[in-house]
Amino acid sequence: MLPMAQNNFIVYKSSAGSGKTFTLVKEYLKIALADKHNLAKAYKGILAITFTNKAASEMKWRIIKALKEISLETNDMLSSLIAKELGISKEDLKARAEVVLTDILHNYSDFSIGTIDSFTHRIIRTFALDLKLPINFQIETDSDAVFKKVISTLINNLGKDKLITDYLVQFSMAQIEDNKNWD
Repeated sequence: MLPMAQNNFIVYKSSAGSGKTFTLVKEYLKIALADKHNLAKAYKGILAITFTNKAASEMKWRIIKALKEISLETNDMLSSLIAKELGISKEDLKARAEVVLTDILHNYSDFSIGTIDSFTHRIIRTFALDLKLPINFQIETDSDAVFKKVISTLINNLGKDKLITDYLVQFSMAQIEDNKNWD
């Protein structure tokens, strides 16, 4: 696994089964447990985003499981790694993990691990007025309905918008040349 750092932004590139989730959990915990004077707030300032709801749920579960194991001293390998990387004793790490675990369980809505699309949706909703969107806008998840609306708008603009008309003619010609259906 190759970390690529750029200021406070780190990207991990690796293949399947190489321990990405373990590494991400360890890195998350290092940030959440680093400052003993800020334990109840540190995890609230961490944004972790992934591609699917399943991956986000798994990440939350693994972080809580790891905090519990560190608190109960049942995961010596992870405790040793984090304690060494933070430069603290395992006893201090255990105490910190107990505080963070308790706070996460009492303030679960502040435990921000989600999907890219939910994060984007939150940003767009925050700036809906600036983007001239209705405050109660809805996200369309029915791709067939979206395609029908887009195609309908496209067809309605044929002949009115030269750029769209030219692109569609070029597309149709390319389809015919490839012995595919032009429409």
